[in-house]
Amino acid sequence: MSVQKENGPQIRISFDSMEAFMSLPIPADGENYDLEEVKRAIDIKGVKAGIDEELIKHMVEDKIYMQERRIAVGQDCVEGSDGYFEFLFNRDFSRAPKILPDGSADYYSMNTISTVAEGDEIAIYHHCTVGKDGFNVKGAPQAAKRVRDLPPLLGKGFTRSEDGDHYTADIAGKIELVQERVMISPIYEIQSDIGVQTGNIDFNGDVVIHGMVKTGMSIKATGSVTIDGIVENASINAGKDIILKSGLMGNSQATLKTKGNLFAKFIEYATLDIRGTINAEVLLNCDVVCGEKLIITGARGSVVGGSIRAISGVEANQIGNDMETKTMVAVGAEVEVYRRMKVLEHKVKSADQAIESINNQIAEIEKKEKANMSVVDRPKSDPRKVALLRMKVKEATTLSQDKEEMAELNDIVSRAEGAQIVVFGNVYPGTTVRIDDIVVNVKDAQQGIKFVKEGDHVHMVKNEDIM
Repeated sequence: MSVQKENGPQIRISFDSMEAFMSLPIPADGENYDLEEVKRAIDIKGVKAGIDEELIKHMVEDKIYMQERRIAVGQDCVEGSDGYFEFLFNRDFSRAPKILPDGSADYYSMNTISTVAEGDEIAIYHHCTVGKDGFNVKGAPQAAKRVRDLPPLLGKGFTRSEDGDHYTADIAGKIELVQERVMISPIYEIQSDIGVQTGNIDFNGDVVIHGMVKTGMSIKATGSVTIDGIVENASINAGKDIILKSGLMGNSQATLKTKGNLFAKFIEYATLDIRGTINAEVLLNCDVVCGEKLIITGARGSVVGGSIRAISGVEANQIGNDMETKTMVAVGAEVEVYRRMKVLEHKVKSADQAIESINNQIAEIEKKEKANMSVVDRPKSDPRKVALLRMKVKEATTLSQDKEEMAELNDIVSRAEGAQIVVFGNVYPGTTVRIDDIVVNVKDAQQGIKFVKEGDHVHMVKNEDIM
């Protein structure tokens, strides 16, 4: 005899539908559970997959009552993984020197480039791993995420293997990942000093010099320039960063120019034109133009003498000295920038109007030509039209140049916004500070202050007073 329905199996499905449980109430005297009816009850409840048939049979035949058992369990999906490249060259560079326990900055610890030799393996591709779909006890699928393989590496200076999974350097040089492209470019590495025996250097790529650079030498590179030894009175012009691990003694004639950043142990008596950030421990009697921020690191970090102009701000441990050496530090945008912007705005407006007028005159000439002449009789070129076209080209060229200059000046103003001069240690008399067009002469020694522009004034504020 089967069990009455009202006393039938008690079936419970978990909240996430990944498990189902059953208990069998004690049947009335003379009644027993029928296995097929129990299975139908489970099916009616919606349990369709992952069912433990043996356990259900065991519960019925061995009369296991009033004990909830898990009779079904779903299967979690097994997630796959996308394909990826394992790069075998260093991509984690230090962009600042290590500060040693004595407070000095270790510029030898800086690592800004990675190099490879010809034949080095530079990358291995690992294909995607396809996942496995799962299901719940109701039979609903649990889909694994879709995975994808990546396209082959793009770039230059390397070869892809026949199986497509291994990449090998074709040349020795500098390797870098630039916007998902691997670029291996030539690197000029010199183990000796640079002097009359080597001659000047003019290289399309990166230059690494393990010796010193002697007086009178010139180094030009489209990439970065890294020098281990002392640089004397020399000229260095780089398209990217300049790293002077020992420093520079310029004798008031050395020049450094780069579109990138400058890192140096110290720089003395030199002229600097740096588009990016300057990070050094000592600047002594230098004429500096810095497009971003000047950061003087280390416990002895100081700016003494010379003229410093850094658009985005200055951070230094010390400015000036107790001998009251004249030192000028300026941040922000000079008033001449704003004057020039006004001039350019007027020029751009005038040029736009001139071009519009020329276009109208040309259109009028072409209209009359079309109305008065047949194609056969029409002359090849109207002198007035030719003259107007020449004027248009001239105006358009000037307009393009003015707009380019306007963009550069707007960028300067943007980088100059909120510029401050932060001094962690002492700033001495003899120091002149300028933020934008506001000038302050330091008359008394100060310690731990910020120079901040508020309205038409520059205030000296204790560092802890400003967030």
